[in-house]
Amino acid sequence: MSEMALPRRRLGHTGFQVSILGAGGWLGLLYEPRGGGGSGLWGTTSQDQALREKAAIEAVHRAVALGINYFDTAPMYGNGEAERLLGVGLSALLPEARAGLIVSTKVGWHPERPHRYDADSVHWSLEQSLRKLFTDRLGIVHIHYPLTDEHMDEMLGRGGAVEALERLKAQGVVGAISLGVRPHRFLRRAIMSRRFDAIMTPYDYSPLRASAAPIIELAAAHDVGVINASPYIGGLLAGVDPDLAAAQRPPDLARDLERARALWQWCQARNLDLGVLAMQFSLRNEHIATTLAGPRSMAEVEANVRHATTPVPRDVWADLDAFLQSLGPWAPGGEAGVPA
Repeated sequence: MSEMALPRRRLGHTGFQVSILGAGGWLGLLYEPRGGGGSGLWGTTSQDQALREKAAIEAVHRAVALGINYFDTAPMYGNGEAERLLGVGLSALLPEARAGLIVSTKVGWHPERPHRYDADSVHWSLEQSLRKLFTDRLGIVHIHYPLTDEHMDEMLGRGGAVEALERLKAQGVVGAISLGVRPHRFLRRAIMSRRFDAIMTPYDYSPLRASAAPIIELAAAHDVGVINASPYIGGLLAGVDPDLAAAQRPPDLARDLERARALWQWCQARNLDLGVLAMQFSLRNEHIATTLAGPRSMAEVEANVRHATTPVPRDVWADLDAFLQSLGPWAPGGEAGVPA
């Protein structure tokens, strides 16, 4: 696999040029292989911790070598362990390599302060994140996972998260302000407020469901950058049998399984890799600056890059569009206010 294989795109008006594929916040969070059935994380011994850190360092190094320059994490991933491991991986890079990366984390949903969108909680959460990531500034900070309109009111109001991040942006601590959430009405409100530089759209732009398309178009019209997250929909479209992937998926996403099975069978009949189609479905939309997958290991980083760069015959996309139309309506997502 060639080095520096990934082109870059402009992230709205942020000034950032991001790789079209980003690495999400699960680097190093390996699943227990010792009789655990894939259900648990590594234990807490020093040996277990060393294995996680080694995996994170290898994954970060390989991602950078393959041209990924955008890394995202969050305090809620792995109960804080994801941020720590990304920090370990980034700190193992040479300073000049680290300086060329765009790193983001999230505020508003911390395990110790869930769904807190006031300025004090934002400052507190960000201080924890900066320490874990071994930095004093971040490229992007996403406000994470508001569930209600009241959360949005608090976030946008006086003394709220946006006001706090605007001050930090003026100080150079934060490069760009984003909202990462599923309900489309929240994303639309963020765009129209003209106070956000980017948005993150999870689960709603893939062959399973493309309902985020109007939001992506709206963001482009206002020069707000778009980060599309979870192109594999929790692994259902990652290129393995969806029934195997479904065992490790959140139960609230199980409604997508029937459509994923149909896509898997369609690809199998044509000798196509479903992971390639899922990833490139997102990459083909030029209004999406970067597509964010969640690899845990160096091997999964390489699989993500392979999915992003494998050539696909042009006529496949027309055939896929026709097949998707034959499947009928997709299950509702963020357009219906689904929060997960």
